[in-house]
Amino acid sequence: MSWFYEIRSSNNVVLKRDGGFATQDAAKTAGREDAKRIKNSRQPDRPKVGNIMVGQNTEKSTRWRPSSCQLAELGFW
Repeated sequence: MSWFYEIRSSNNVVLKRDGGFATQDAAKTAGREDAKRIKNSRQPDRPKVGNIMVGQNTEKSTRWRPSSCQLAELGFW
């Protein structure tokens, strides 16, 4: 099994999800680095970083790819 992290905004919208990490600590570290990057590159129209959650996949890991609607909601379109 592998570990993943989710970075959520202050209103609980998933900003980023990544997985495939061998250990919980590796997922935490990567999540913190990405959250810091998102926070430092913050623009006025983008949501604020709220929480970083780490969990363990019970199935084979896959990469999360946001839909075009989710990208638009996050301000990437």
